[in-house]
Amino acid sequence: MMLNDIELKINQIEDIRELNQVSQFIKQRRKALGCRLKYSLNVGETVNVNGTNGTERGIVDKINRTRAIVSINNGYKTQKWNVPFSMITQIGDNNG
Repeated sequence: MMLNDIELKINQIEDIRELNQVSQFIKQRRKALGCRLKYSLNVGETVNVNGTNGTERGIVDKINRTRAIVSINNGYKTQKWNVPFSMITQIGDNNG
């Protein structure tokens, strides 16, 4: 199913309970994808972090149960962030 089809179906929902159910399905799917990402990440891997400041590139320092510690160099200093897996995107090549 294409994203446009999904959007049309969601817009057809008239009951708030059904809309809440759709929201729960999305949260569950996001969590499942985050768990799958956890097992494919490696320490030292270069990743993108999607946050309030946009997308930033960083390096995974540590992998915890629900989050990863990612070092992000913003030009003048490196900061370590405790990032949920749902905000991390792997980069195809790990050359940095």
